[in-house]
Amino acid sequence: MDTQPPPRTSQPTLDAIRATGGDELVRELYGTFSDFAAAQVAWLDRLAAADAFDGLHEGARVLRISARQVGVLEAVEACERLEAAALAQDRGRVSASLDALHDELAAARPWVDALAAG
Repeated sequence: MDTQPPPRTSQPTLDAIRATGGDELVRELYGTFSDFAAAQVAWLDRLAAADAFDGLHEGARVLRISARQVGVLEAVEACERLEAAALAQDRGRVSASLDALHDELAAARPWVDALAAG
């Protein structure tokens, strides 16, 4: 199994998690993140469709924190852009930011899921 991170992730974060709790913690954290990110981005899509900017801002913030904890750095940046777009109540930027977030999570998902599987 290839657990080398793609360029959009952080090897030092993975190393720190592994040093703290071993492979069991890696499996647990990355499995939880994979499930949470999928559900959260679906929720963000629904909020965007409803122009629920306050919910979008908060939902993106929560996902950003989770992505940072597991080192999915490009998703962190996409969440930051989504938070800013939601605060500005800018539908165009919200849409572009959500698209970027979908792309970044899709790029990281094989790595995240491989770590979750052990």
